[in-house]
Amino acid sequence: MHSSFPGFKSIPVRAIWPFSPHMFRVAIALLFVVTVPVIGWTVSKDFNGRMWLAKVPVLPSSAQGAYQQWIDDGNGVLKPGEAFNAVDQGINDVVTDQAQADMASPENQSQMQQQQTAAQQLAAKYGTPEGQAQLRAMTPAQLMALAQQMQPQTNMPRTVSPDDQQLLQKIGDGVYSGKQQVMADVLKLQVQINTVDGQWDQALSALGPQEQAQMAQLAVCPGEAGIPSSLDTENLELKFADQRIAIAAEYLPQFAPIIGKARAAVLPEIDFGDDALAAWTQISDPALKQQVSPSAHGAEQQGLGDVGIIEKMVEDASSRAAQSVADKKKIQLKYANARGC
Repeated sequence: MHSSFPGFKSIPVRAIWPFSPHMFRVAIALLFVVTVPVIGWTVSKDFNGRMWLAKVPVLPSSAQGAYQQWIDDGNGVLKPGEAFNAVDQGINDVVTDQAQADMASPENQSQMQQQQTAAQQLAAKYGTPEGQAQLRAMTPAQLMALAQQMQPQTNMPRTVSPDDQQLLQKIGDGVYSGKQQVMADVLKLQVQINTVDGQWDQALSALGPQEQAQMAQLAVCPGEAGIPSSLDTENLELKFADQRIAIAAEYLPQFAPIIGKARAAVLPEIDFGDDALAAWTQISDPALKQQVSPSAHGAEQQGLGDVGIIEKMVEDASSRAAQSVADKKKIQLKYANARGC
């Protein structure tokens, strides 16, 4: 899934009903190219969104602390360190393991075959220009009926037990009721992050002309080259590298309270997903459990997407501060054999 939130990490998420009429048309059109199986998922009782949110690294208050969260290749190129990778890899591994387990299920294989057949039939009927025109002319109700043809056929019980009814209420349609507010809050906080980033940019941009002016004033060594000594050049570059590190230390702490508010904003949606998935694991009726599986897992995946948003906010601020330290180290390596005139 790719969230509409800025900076969202790439975490696969299955589709969640209901769609808007426009999304029905898009979904049906996509089925002419790929088959999207609606299958049941296995789940680890130890896996939930809150756990992964707690594992997202805390943003350090210093550039040096931020540098410790990254792996420097020695040339000033940074890659995420173990803590960031653990969150990314952990979530992706669980999702992959769940999908592989579902693919191996005979019941799910049967459902996938049903959907493949339905997709082929829909493609034959609506894949032509005339068929596409029919789709555009359909009402939302007609599109809903058409999309439901992709659902695997199940023998639903005539009655649902009281216990399962209570569990279904926790799952709902798989979409947190306050999702629009979560989106609005996160977008508002992202604007604040962008503002701090802009101020950081302005502070750094003022250093460039100063460094160039002072570089032009360095004494040159006698001889044909007529350039400053490598030692003087190194000292000047390190001087401005330290200033960039100091600027990072000034702005980095300003992100922490914003990210803290973002954590609080997404937490209700994460909890909803955790509760929905926990409720799904307790449903006693197999057919009912199969039917609501996409909604329950979709809710959980929305929560994992929120975790990705928070992690990206931390990563972006941390990497920018860490880069100032990496750049200084690159200068030191470049002038390892620096000499005077």
